[in-house]
Amino acid sequence: MPKILVVDDEVRIRELLRKSFTMAGYEVVTVPTAQQSLELIFKEPFDLILLDVRLSLGESGISILKKIREFQRKVPVVVYSGALTPELEIEARRAGANEVLSKDIDVLQLVAQIGKIMKSKDRLFQGPSAKKEKIVLIVDDEEGILRVLREFFNRKGYKTHEARNGEEAVRLVRTEKISVVLLDMKMPGMDGLDTLKNLLEINPKLGVVMVTGVQDDEKVKKAIELGAYGYVLKPFDFLYLELVVMSKLIIAEGD
Repeated sequence: MPKILVVDDEVRIRELLRKSFTMAGYEVVTVPTAQQSLELIFKEPFDLILLDVRLSLGESGISILKKIREFQRKVPVVVYSGALTPELEIEARRAGANEVLSKDIDVLQLVAQIGKIMKSKDRLFQGPSAKKEKIVLIVDDEEGILRVLREFFNRKGYKTHEARNGEEAVRLVRTEKISVVLLDMKMPGMDGLDTLKNLLEINPKLGVVMVTGVQDDEKVKKAIELGAYGYVLKPFDFLYLELVVMSKLIIAEGD
């Protein structure tokens, strides 16, 4: 039976997650503090660690994550937070998080996402399969953004398609094999949210990462609720951008 460690300082959250993951067939251990989590991690093996980043006692989740990665490089760690920001997500992924999720996510969605990560466990630390073509659709009405992203992902071995509006993006997803979509939030005509709805109607498993030049928490939250995988801000942090795209590709291979 797969074993999950949940680290969260809220009793209600710990109990909800314990019940939910137990019903899904996992063995679940929960602790409220960073120190307790480290003691357990060094004593016994876990198949996945679900780690809150804002713990009220002792060290932060990010600090604990860095210590975990010093000793446990092959254990999937999912960071989650009730106050997720782009800066926090970047920090978590750079510290070694395999996935970063918001506490706004429905518990059933969380269990499903953890299940996908567990299926992909053996590949998480190897990168996407070399045999599987990596195809990114870039959707943006700015020619400069299209060029920069095209050149970056081409250098990294990805094949790219480009669309300058939502209608063109919908057509390409209908006719081409696409792995991940980088979708600008603000475009003339069909905007990012409407385009997102249409893309996921065509392919509900499509990985869509929203791109925005201005942090709009309400629109970002709406995009995540609609099914977006994540979001990135302009100007781009390319290391973070690649980590997000790679994690989606790896997890998708487990579907």
